[in-house]
Amino acid sequence: MFIELTEILRCPRDHAESYLVAAPIAMDGRRIVRGVIGCPECKAEFPIVEGVAYFAERPRAGPAAPPSPSYDVAALSAFLNLSGPGGYAVLVGTAARFGTAMASAVQGCHFVAVNPPPDIAPAPALSVLVAGSLPFKSSTVRAVALGADHANAAWIAEAGRILLPGLRLAIEDERASADGISELARGAGLFVGEKRPG
Repeated sequence: MFIELTEILRCPRDHAESYLVAAPIAMDGRRIVRGVIGCPECKAEFPIVEGVAYFAERPRAGPAAPPSPSYDVAALSAFLNLSGPGGYAVLVGTAARFGTAMASAVQGCHFVAVNPPPDIAPAPALSVLVAGSLPFKSSTVRAVALGADHANAAWIAEAGRILLPGLRLAIEDERASADGISELARGAGLFVGEKRPG
């Protein structure tokens, strides 16, 4: 996990947003390979093992998710308007299958794969988290893509919460809608929207 990512993380427990503290045990450059993330508010601790931060146990396989729509890295980059460096983009569930390729294709942006497919591993520009919700402070990320397996009301609300105003959300479900998100495009299995200011 990229150590600077700690700046935008929050404890997933039910209390006011507060900062988290990372205690690295082993590092590889700017990545924490082994360590602990702690919450000063509730004293919860979340392990980092082999570069993956665990805010929850890895979810067990549930019912089969609907198939993901067919598109590629270039299309996802365009949907999310990821032109230019800076900030963080969050890819959740099956959408995180693009994590490694996106981290290579979009220079200067750090990607976070949440609950990714098993073949997605941490890399210099890609952090991996396992979580039951999105453990990020409100209005801190520049783009979110939700996979078909996470395209439900709870995850959509979380995606809208963490997204910066004026920036984009893509959902692998063309029937999706989200409070506070203006629709930009819908079809071919996808919804793309932009967070409204305020």
